[in-house]
Formats: sequence, structure tokens, C-alpha cells
Amino acid sequence: MESNKMKIEVWTDIMCPYCYIGKIHYEKALSQFEHADEVVLEWKAFQLNPDLPDNGKGYPVNEYLTQTAGFSPESVENMHQAIKVLAENAGVKFNLPNAIAANTRDAHRLIKLAATKGLDSAVLMRLSKAYFEEAGDYSDRELLLSIGIDAGLEENEILTMLNSDDYHYEIKQDIQEMANLGFDTVPTFLMDRRQAIIGSEPVDLFLKVLRKAHADWKNRVEKEGDPVVTKGKSCSADGFCEI
Repeated sequence: MESNKMKIEVWTDIMCPYCYIGKIHYEKALSQFEHADEVVLEWKAFQLNPDLPDNGKGYPVNEYLTQTAGFSPESVENMHQAIKVLAENAGVKFNLPNAIAANTRDAHRLIKLAATKGLDSAVLMRLSKAYFEEAGDYSDRELLLSIGIDAGLEENEILTMLNSDDYHYEIKQDIQEMANLGFDTVPTFLMDRRQAIIGSEPVDLFLKVLRKAHADWKNRVEKEGDPVVTKGKSCSADGFCEI
């Protein structure tokens, strides 16, 4: 990381709808932030359920939530309705009831590969849209290949990565690091390890926290204890997203 940049680390998972909305809110806040050129962003992996099937064998998210995660149809419907309101306010299509729940490991590996060329945000956005808006199975390698190429990666480098163990260790490291920091829900935005936003908070709150973290970083204010946490709606490792 460049020494003259404030680092923001974001733990996210493709199958978390609040991660998609949170990313949109963060980027809108960043577009209004006076010192956006002094910020460097690093996307980090988290898996809400690493036991889900991969290779295009995912299954309907409602089936996953009711039959695997054990939530009632009423709870799932309430969750969908709450997220639908946020999606409409964020200006994105809501198609979560038709979405596919699948293993996100290969999607995270694609993001890691994309990061080597500065394309990670673009790939993450395309993956999130495929899940949240288009009900695509983001574990399907044909879809991953299409998304990667569309973002600017080469077909052969994507295939080489998918057919290897590349980035498996890095994903485990991200998840362990998050646990070491005391966080277990996504999205988690950690700004200079001083301020943390958990969830898809409103744009104005993202902007406020950005300014606070940047001011402390710029003025070399000493870090004291754990980060100050602002918590909104997020998804936990049990597969349920708050309403």
C-alpha cells in the first residue's frame, strides 16, 4: 500500500445482499468524499456457508434458507421485503427470491485474480449483479469466465486459475483475519482500523465515517483500542440476513 493512502478493508460475500447494497452506498459516498484520491481499497473474502455446492450446482435461495438454514417461509419473506426496499432506494433490480445459493469460493478466487490487475471492484460488481439481479449461479465456471472476460481479464488466465488451487490460502487468511479482529458478519468496512461500518448503512453515514477516519489518519491521531463500530443490517454466518 502506498504510504500516502488511507487503507479501507472490506470483507464481503457474493451471496450477501447487503454486501451488494453496501458496496453501492460506499461508492456513492466515496464519489462525494473530498479526499477520495487518498483512499486505497482492498476487498477481502468471507464465506457465509463454505459447505454449499459449487461448479454450477447451486439451488434456489428460498430452498436454502428454509430447508438448510432452517428459517420459516414467513421470516424469509419478511427479509426479502426489507431488502427490496433497500434495493429500490439504491436503484438496483430486486430479484433475490429467484436467486441461487452456491459456494462462493471460486467467485472470491476470481476477485483475487482480478485484484492483480486492479479489476477487483469491477468483477465484484458484476458477480453481485449476477446473483442479486439476474439470479445467476455465480459458482458456474462458464458464468465466472464470462464475467472475468467482460471485466478485462484474459480467458486463459481465468481458466488456469479455476483449474488450480490459486487463492485458496488467501481466502482462508482473509476469513481468519476477520475472526481475529472480532468480526463475523458482512459486509464489514474497516477504515484505517479506526472506524468500522457493518452493513449497508446510508450513503450519508458512510460519508460521515469516511471523513472521521480520514481526519484521524491525516492528523496522525494515535489509535486507541478497538475500532469504533457503526452497525447496520448485515448477513451472518448462519445464512440469515437481518431485517
